[in-house]
Amino acid sequence: MKNFSTPFHFASGLPMKNRVALAPMTNSQSHQDGTVGEEELRWLESRAEGGFGLLITAGARANPKGQGFPGQLGAFADEHLPGLRRIAEIGKQRKVPTILQIMHAGARAPAKLNGEQPVGPSEIHLNFPGFETPRALSEAEIEQMIEEFGQAAERAHRAGINGVELHGANGYIFTQFFSTVNNLRKDQWGGSVENRARLLLRTVERVRRNTPKDFLVGVRILAEDTPQQKGFDIDDTLKLVAMLNELGIDYLHLSSGNVRAKPWKYPEAKKTTLKQIREALKPSIALMVAGGIAKGADAEFALSEGADLVAIARAAISTPDWPKQAEHEDFTPKPMPLSAEEYRAAGISELFLNYLRSMKLVKDSA
Repeated sequence: MKNFSTPFHFASGLPMKNRVALAPMTNSQSHQDGTVGEEELRWLESRAEGGFGLLITAGARANPKGQGFPGQLGAFADEHLPGLRRIAEIGKQRKVPTILQIMHAGARAPAKLNGEQPVGPSEIHLNFPGFETPRALSEAEIEQMIEEFGQAAERAHRAGINGVELHGANGYIFTQFFSTVNNLRKDQWGGSVENRARLLLRTVERVRRNTPKDFLVGVRILAEDTPQQKGFDIDDTLKLVAMLNELGIDYLHLSSGNVRAKPWKYPEAKKTTLKQIREALKPSIALMVAGGIAKGADAEFALSEGADLVAIARAAISTPDWPKQAEHEDFTPKPMPLSAEEYRAAGISELFLNYLRSMKLVKDSA
C-alpha cells in the first residue's frame, strides 16, 4: 500500500525520497530580465530542507515576450544558465530532484510587462476586467515558439536540472490553443481536438528530441475548462491523454480544483476526474495531482484514486515542512488568508508576500 511518505522511482530510474512535490507557484521573486532572484532560490531551498521530495519551480518563460507576471523566472537566454545551475545545485546538495516548469503566457502576457500586444491562437474579445485582445500568431511564429520551448528545455538540462514541465494548464498558451473559446483557427492548429492539441504535442516532441532519455519531461494539464466557459471538457482531455501516452513523457501533472472532483459534464459520474485520467494514462507514466491537498488524509485519498505523486501548493506556503507535519493525523494547516506575520514566520519573503497581497491572500492587519 503506497502512502505519501514512501519512496518513488520514475520509469527513467530517477528516485524520490517520498511522493510529495512542491507545486509550481507564481511568486514574483526573480528579476525582470529573467535571472533568478535570491528570494526565489531561498524559497526552493527552504522547502527542500522541509522534506519535499521534488521541487518544481514557478513557470519560467521560454520567450522574453511571454511574461505573465512580474518577477518571473526566465529560460530564454544563456544568461539564465548561472541561476538555473544554482537551482540544480540546491537539489543536488539535498538529494531532491529539480524540475523547471516552462511556459508562455500567450494572451495572458500583458502589454505593460512585455511592451507589446499579447499573442494567442486567435484575435478574440472576452468580456472581463483587464482583458487585452491578443494578436493571432502566424504559423511561422507557432513553429518558432515550439523551437523556443525546445531550447529552454535544453538549457535546463545543461544547467543540471533533472527535467522540465510544460505548463499546459491554468489558461496559458497551451490551454488557449486547446480551448474552443480562445482558438477559432481554421488551419492545422484549430478545430478538432487533434488540431487544438497540436501545439502541445509538437512541443513535447521537440523537448523530447532536444534532451536525453533520462531527462524528465512532464506536462501539466487541466482536466476540463470551467463549466461557465466550456472551452474543452473531460472527453477532449481523455483524447489528449491518449495522444500524450505515445510521446514518451515521464509524468502527467493534473491541476485540479479538488482531487475529489467529478467532471461537470457528468455530474452523476461514479468515478472522480482523477481516477478517469489515471485509467486513460499508461501505467508507466507517473500521475501527479494538485488541488485541495491540505492534510495527509487528502494526499492519501489522491494516491488511493490512482495518483503516484501529490503536489502541494497553498499548504506548502504556510508549512515549509509539510511532508513531515502531514505524517501526524491531527495536522491541519491554517487556511488562507494568513497574516503577514504568519507568512514571514513560514519563511515567505516580502516579494512573495506582495504577490500574495495582490491575490488577496493576506489578512488586513487592521
